[in-house]
Order: sequence, then C-alpha cells, then structure tokens
Amino acid sequence: MHSNCSLSQKYTIPFGSLLNSEAALHTPMVLPEDYYLTNFQRLLGFVEQQYADLLSCRETAFLNTFRRLEEDAQKLYVRLVGRKGPMFRWDKLNYPEIASIELAINELVGAGLMQVNPPLDLVAVSDLMTKSELLCCFPDQLGPYRSERKQALVNRLVDSGNPCPDLPFTILQPLYREELRTLLFLFFGNLSQDLTEFVLQDLGLNRFESYPLNSRLFDSREELEQGLSLSLLWQEVARDNKKLDLDELQALAAKLPPSSDFSHPTLKRRYARLVNAIARDLERQGALREAVASFQQSYLPPSRERRARILAKLNDTAGALALCEEIQASPASSLEMAFAHRFAKTLKGEKRRRQTASFNQRTLELNDNGQRVEFQVQAHFKDQGWQVFYVENALINGLAGLWFWDIIFADREGAFFHPFQSGPADLMTPDFYRSCKDSIHHRLAEMSESNLLNTLLTTYNGKQGISNHLVIWPVLSPGLITLAVSLIPIEQLRAMFQRLMFDIAHNRTGFPDLILFDPANNRYQWLEVKGPGDRLQENQKLWLAFFQENGIPAEVVYVRWAADRTQLNIK
Repeated sequence: MHSNCSLSQKYTIPFGSLLNSEAALHTPMVLPEDYYLTNFQRLLGFVEQQYADLLSCRETAFLNTFRRLEEDAQKLYVRLVGRKGPMFRWDKLNYPEIASIELAINELVGAGLMQVNPPLDLVAVSDLMTKSELLCCFPDQLGPYRSERKQALVNRLVDSGNPCPDLPFTILQPLYREELRTLLFLFFGNLSQDLTEFVLQDLGLNRFESYPLNSRLFDSREELEQGLSLSLLWQEVARDNKKLDLDELQALAAKLPPSSDFSHPTLKRRYARLVNAIARDLERQGALREAVASFQQSYLPPSRERRARILAKLNDTAGALALCEEIQASPASSLEMAFAHRFAKTLKGEKRRRQTASFNQRTLELNDNGQRVEFQVQAHFKDQGWQVFYVENALINGLAGLWFWDIIFADREGAFFHPFQSGPADLMTPDFYRSCKDSIHHRLAEMSESNLLNTLLTTYNGKQGISNHLVIWPVLSPGLITLAVSLIPIEQLRAMFQRLMFDIAHNRTGFPDLILFDPANNRYQWLEVKGPGDRLQENQKLWLAFFQENGIPAEVVYVRWAADRTQLNIK
C-alpha cells in the first residue's frame, strides 16, 4: 500500500505484472477510495475464521480493538502500517479521504493502537528529517559542517552524545506491528507476500483459480511459531540480496534448530531449503567442513551432491563415493541421479565420454547483429521457411498446465490455504506426484489428438490469465497450441508430460530454446541454441537424452560469428 494516494488516482504497477492482462495495458484502472481498508478487513476476517484458536491474547485483543474503531481511525491505522515506518510525522500526513486526521489519531491513541512522541534516539529522529531540518535543529553542532552529506552529519550527532532535543513536529508510532506481522504470515503462510496481492487482484492484473479453502497451513501455535521463525531467518539470508560474510553465516547457522524439531511437511521443506542456502554460502566462503555439517541437516537436493563434492575436495574419496552410491540407491530426482552416476566414475578414476558428442548438433555461422543469439537463430530458420517459436520451458510446461489443470487445482488436504496461490503448496515436491499419481496416469492414458486439442483450447479460453505455476500466458496462443498438438506425435507429448509431472521441480527446466514447425511437410524440430563459449547445462543434457530415447527430433546449434569484413583492414 502507498501513502498520499488520492482516492481515485491510478495505481502504479510494475511492468512485469501487466503481462497477465492485455486490458490493463490500455485501460486505466480506478480503485475505490477505501480499497486498502476493505482488503485489510478481508485479511483479518479470513485469519480470524481460519486460525482463531491459534491466536495469542495480544493478537485477539488487536482484532477486537480494531473492529471497534471508527472508520477514519481504521483507515489511518491501515495507511500507516502499510508504509515502511515505523515512525511517522504528523505534519507529513495527507489523506484526503480521512475527514479529521486529528480525531483519528486521538481515537487510535485512546485505543492503545498508537503512541505519540515515543522515546527516540538521534538516528531514528534523523530518518524523519531532511538535511536542512537537521541543520536547523542542531545549528551549533552541525553549522561548521553544512557541506557534508546527511549521513556524515548524523554520525557527528551520534558521536557527540548529545540528547535528542525537542522537535518542531509530532511523531506517531502505530503499535502492534509484531502482531500484524503474525496475522499476515497466517494469511499467506510466508513473509514475501503482502496486501499488494489484493490490489493486483482488484486491478485485474493477478487472477487466481477459485478453489475450496478447506485446509489450513498450521494446526498448532507451535507450528505457527516454527514457521514464522524460519521465514524470519530466511529474510536474514536473503536481505537486500546482499552476501553475508562468514561471521554472519556462522551466526545464522548457530540459530538453526536441529532438523528433528520439524514434523510438519511444509516446515520440513522450508527448513531444508533454508539450510541449503546457508550451507551453499558457507561453501562459497571456504568453510567446507561447516558447509558439510549444514548440508547434512537437509534432505532436499542438492544437499547430497554438494556434500559429495566437498568431501572430494577434502580428499575424503570414500565418503564422497558412499554418498554417490546412496543417491543411486534412492535418487531424489533424475538430475541428482545423473550427477551420482557421473561423479562416481570420476572418483573411481574412470574416463567418461563427453555426452554432448552423442547429441545431434550443427555449427551455424551468422553475422552478429547485436540481438540475443536465440533471436538470430530464430530469424535464420524463419528465412528457411520454418515457423519458429522461442518457447524454452514455456511450451511443454504450459500445455501440461492446461491439460492437467483440474488435477493441479483439485481439492486435496493441505494443498490450498489462502486465495492467492498459483498452484498447490506441494506442486514442486514429490508429494504432489505421490498424491495425484492415479489421476495423472488416467489423464495420460486418455490422451488423443482430438481430445487433447479440444481440452487445451477450451481450458486456454476459459482460464485465460489465471495464475498457474506451469503456464506463462504471453507465450501461449491458440495458434501455437494447435501447431504443437497437430505436429508433435501424441506418444511424444505423452512421454514429455509424464516425465515433467513425475518431478516438476527438476524437470520443468532444461527444454530447448526454440521449436520449429513445418506444417506443409508434417514435421517439427527442437533446437537448443548455444552462442560462442556457451555449454550445455546438466538439465538440458537430460532432456536431450530423453528426446533421443523417445525419437523426439532435437538438435544443438552452436553459433559462431562470421568475421565482419567491413572492419578488417584488407589491402
């Protein structure tokens, strides 16, 4: 939410969000003046309905107190807690929809939801002031240093040890922020989503499937506290995309409880992902033994792969080989299996053939025009009469997302717990396939060209723009869907769908960049494009090997740039 918005003004949306709505590109959307309060009330109502038995006394007290406020006081509170804060200047507030900000403040203070002029240190005060205001408030201390930057002036004030003076403005601090964070976390199940989700939905930019909400994420206060703790630790790992130094990583690792503390399936996955992130950064910092110990707390890939690689670096060949054998006996994914097979040979000193040599490949010499290499190869084959689409992972994922739509969004225990999900909570885990295996195989068995095309087009038209983890709407079109189903043999589509759905998390990437269609000759072709110096990634090799095994036409195109004779000094 944003402050100082007039009530009928246009809401600014990041460009990426516009991809889900062509209409939004042309029609300015107008939100009702109380949109933010309505959304906040929806959130509170949902949490109270789903989780009333898990709320603390303070959280329940907040809900009851907020509900009794006059509407203007509710609006001001929601406006402020939706901003960065946590402190605000009264003289800077400008909300035309609130009849009297003063009355709203007085009511919030009386209800215990706001504090006026809370104790502040100089750093907190300086965040609320401009450089000019600092110079006016501290003329004696800062006068000689007027030319310095604001932060340097603040540092001088802190170093001086002077107390904070009386200020020429009133400071407001909304209370119950920690309780609000918990309520938001209960609604979304994470700390990465917020009330912006409501706004994007109101504007028609994000749309979600209508699925029953018969499940809830947490069934006890202990699970809630564990989940919130993990999310807060994750924020520390990912804060501002900054790399943590070794001391910070070690401190984070020390905060982690043992993996045995977690029995909730979702929390076990989150714990494992968090451990993987910390362990990988420890490895990058050179703390190899600590990284191995951390990876050992995770059951999710690539924990065993990283441990094997690190043990090999530490000259523990036997330990690394034992891990490879463990993976081969019980692989978590095809990618992990391929690694174990390959790395075990390396550890034993066996020579391996270059896998790329067995793939169909060609070298293409082009004049570099500055565009992405994939676009240049696309243009080359268009000139040869092909219909060429730059789809990468989006085509097969998208077709599968449409074909299995009702299975993906089926009402299952623990699958959906808030209304802003692009798929079930377990979609990217082995649990999804285990739970839906029978339905998936039945759907695969009933595939025929006419049935498939009719279902895909019907779902495409009926679900257009609704968020689905597997579907990137701007890439798909009725024409592309029709070409794909008409020219890709049904057995090949079935095989690709089956491999994808067996392990969506690891198999949804690695598809070739381009797909070529030649309707006149009833043929098609996948092309993986590699520019100068680029090499195949492991997941790309696995898909290419799968294509080869299933007779699916695919080539790797290695591009090299022709010499630009206009720039050569030829006499």
